[in-house]
Amino acid sequence: MNLPTTVVAAHAEIRPLPRNLRPEDLDMFAGCQRSEVPAATIVSLDDVEAFGRGPLRHRKDYLDESFVSPSHAVRWKQERGHWRAAAERLIQSKTLFDTPCLWITDNWSSGYFHWMCDSIPRLEMASMVCDLSEMTLLLPYKFRGRRYIQQSLAPYGLKDVRILKRFERACCRRLTLPSHVASTGNFDQGIIGRMRNRFLRHLKQHADGNESTSADRVYISRRVATRRKIANEDAVETLLKNHGFKIVVCEQMQWIDQLSAVTNAECLVSNHGAGLTNMIAMQPGRRVLEIRDAVGSTPNCYFNLAAACSLGYFYSFAHRTDPQQTVHHGDVTVDVSALDQAIHAMVGENIGRHT
Repeated sequence: MNLPTTVVAAHAEIRPLPRNLRPEDLDMFAGCQRSEVPAATIVSLDDVEAFGRGPLRHRKDYLDESFVSPSHAVRWKQERGHWRAAAERLIQSKTLFDTPCLWITDNWSSGYFHWMCDSIPRLEMASMVCDLSEMTLLLPYKFRGRRYIQQSLAPYGLKDVRILKRFERACCRRLTLPSHVASTGNFDQGIIGRMRNRFLRHLKQHADGNESTSADRVYISRRVATRRKIANEDAVETLLKNHGFKIVVCEQMQWIDQLSAVTNAECLVSNHGAGLTNMIAMQPGRRVLEIRDAVGSTPNCYFNLAAACSLGYFYSFAHRTDPQQTVHHGDVTVDVSALDQAIHAMVGENIGRHT
């Protein structure tokens, strides 16, 4: 085992407040203006077990970096996850890996936001100190069938990507494990910038001589999503079309087309959801507007991401159609008049003033 190597030093991320902030909304954002980001490290371990489901195991210890946060690791043990894992080892098939392996995921990583904003930053950090062309990336069983996983890995030139079977135990002679770059919902601006540049190079290489499909103004609709949809979507789309926005539905697009749709956009609008993750591909100095639930418990992950991407952040409120549902699951109704005002504020800015 090597000692962990610090790749990104501990530092503070300072975030500007929303461009259209109302004084009465300050409390929603003030706590996120400054974020202390601990040092991010990478370590190489000998004789590690990786599983189709369940956390990494090294010398009989389960590794905290397999979880989105230390509290999840504690909860997993409290719920006797280690007992279930021990029982499953009795029925697992065993595969030996002599070539260098890499692990970048945790128990939340399979969703699009967490994949792009938690796992890919770990891969980007690994690329700073490792030759990825010699490494096999191991992924848990639940990652199968998610098209964006393989597509978003293409820019990294890995030797191989191996999705483990459900009851498979991978015995790795040598496994490289990057830490989380930041806690989920927080970001390192330098790593996000490296990701954006890598993705834009990849888009350029695969443009086939065609111009980018990005429009100046883009609205990402969640109308085919399973949750957090806009109940009055028709009225919202009519408003946005009147403002010259192109409407896209990410669920119906390949990953590379999702990024291509926003690369040249000056303004991006969507309600709180994974589609906003694609702001990573926008040019610094552009603007994003999040339609968000009008409660203080709405996560500020996209406000934080906009700052890491050097984008101007705007917001407009919506209200849950069913107050009994959570911020993470409930559909919302948008105040179209308030959204119109927010869009006017966003598109009316002199973009050069903030670049």
